[in-house]
Amino acid sequence: MTPIDFAGRVAALAGRLRREGASAYVGTRQASLHYLNGAFMPWRGAVIVTAAGACETVYWAMDCSRVREEGVGHPLTEFWYDGMIEAIAATLARLGADRGRVGLDLSHPGAAQVAPGMITAAEYLDLAAKLPAAALENGVRWIDDLMLLKSPAEIERLREAARVSDIGFRAGLAAIAPGVTENHVAGVIEQAIRDHGSTWSWAVTGGTEVGSGPRTGFLRGVTQQATDRPIGRNEFVILDLHPMIDLYLADTAIPVFVGTPDETQKRMIACWEDVAATMLASLRPGRAVADCVKEGIAAFARHGFADFGLPLFGHGLGTCARTRPFLNLRSDDVVTPGMVVALGTHLYVPGGGGMRLEYPAMVTDRGAEPLVETPARVHYLA
Repeated sequence: MTPIDFAGRVAALAGRLRREGASAYVGTRQASLHYLNGAFMPWRGAVIVTAAGACETVYWAMDCSRVREEGVGHPLTEFWYDGMIEAIAATLARLGADRGRVGLDLSHPGAAQVAPGMITAAEYLDLAAKLPAAALENGVRWIDDLMLLKSPAEIERLREAARVSDIGFRAGLAAIAPGVTENHVAGVIEQAIRDHGSTWSWAVTGGTEVGSGPRTGFLRGVTQQATDRPIGRNEFVILDLHPMIDLYLADTAIPVFVGTPDETQKRMIACWEDVAATMLASLRPGRAVADCVKEGIAAFARHGFADFGLPLFGHGLGTCARTRPFLNLRSDDVVTPGMVVALGTHLYVPGGGGMRLEYPAMVTDRGAEPLVETPARVHYLA
């Protein structure tokens, strides 16, 4: 694959800090650690970038040896026990960046879920006490603005992750049959994506998700961790895959129906497929993300499912799946070429079942280009 310019990333972030009049950015999110270090870093740590262009990392001692070997080689300070904040403060002081504005990974405004690795309240209070001359603030946007538009090297990795998710979906589809358990299907998918290069399944919602029958129809039910429930006939099945290729994630969910839908389920399917097509067509450069979201909400209402279709239509993809743009009414982003999203369409009707679309797509000058080959429609099995 095309090498990633990690030095260029550090320089770009340092430039943003200078424009902000800030001394440093301290990134504790997994997204930030991966983006700047180029190694899988599941444990507590922080990457520190200063306005002068220094980049150093503080990381848990039990995993430092591997990260030194597999990462891009930034200076790495080990900490033991709960010593991360002490190590961050000492590093900032040594780099002359322990005063003035210091940005932290505090929150994504408007997002309900906390991205993995956001700094905790206890850590914030400890750091504030150790840096009395610093003005601590939310620095998430400083780096997220850089991560929002993908480079050709990033797009290459995201395309490959999406390709692997296609392979996993086809394997899962072939494994579905009445009497087969959700867990078995999840295992088939995991083997397929691992055999084709995935090194991790994003684990926040249980890794590879498989839900069937009534478990697809929880009201606003966005989580279907696989269970030992046998799949039945005349019911929906949700497959939701999260493969990772060289630290870049896909997020692909496409619904399946086993058997013959009843009249209510046919109406649901017609609604869901219309909303999915509407949202895919809506992502045109220059449009406010919130305006695209309004089209999806209106489409749910046209079909009479306003109370069951979620007003949440996806999120960004990159080194994390909790990243901008968040496709909801509170977004202030504008659709821009270079964005890569997991486009979402969620419809969950208690007693009827549910469908989920999470569909990797890249915004180009012409609109949204799917990165997967699997069509965004319900797939039927007899």
